[in-house]
Amino acid sequence: MTGPQPPPIPARLAARPVDPRRGLPIPYVNEHDDGSVNFALVNGGRVLQCVRDRLCGLCGQPQDFLVAFVGGPGGFHQRMYTDPPGHVDCARAALDLCPYLGLERHQRRGLTELTAAPGFADMEKTQPVILAVTWAYDLALIGEPPALMFLPAAWMSATRFDYADGRLVEIGPEPVS
Repeated sequence: MTGPQPPPIPARLAARPVDPRRGLPIPYVNEHDDGSVNFALVNGGRVLQCVRDRLCGLCGQPQDFLVAFVGGPGGFHQRMYTDPPGHVDCARAALDLCPYLGLERHQRRGLTELTAAPGFADMEKTQPVILAVTWAYDLALIGEPPALMFLPAAWMSATRFDYADGRLVEIGPEPVS
């Protein structure tokens, strides 16, 4: 007997280069100018390109009307994120593909006070995870030294995920206000 199958990888995300060690598509913002890949550290230049050209932070392709943010309850309720938004289907696929998100015990490596946004190097892994959808966002520089923050417009919908038997599973709709 097999459990539910993960949704197929969206074509635009499947077209990304694949990390040979992990066998995973490399998110657009995690590919660095020197050709290296760091899944824990975003490429600031690519983040700015996502902002300027309204690109998905995961596949690097132009955004649709709706965009999705993935994070914990704090980011959801405060509408404040450090990672750029993605296509709704790319963000949903990331919940299945990303070991940090998909596996309860998986920890992010490589974040230090020098490489993370201020205050984000020692963050605990969040539970639950919320995929929230909106149509627009603003930007702000917050903290010292300043970090670029994405400030989503009012949520149109949100879905809650939590860990069961060590894996991230969809729980259902999250109330939006």
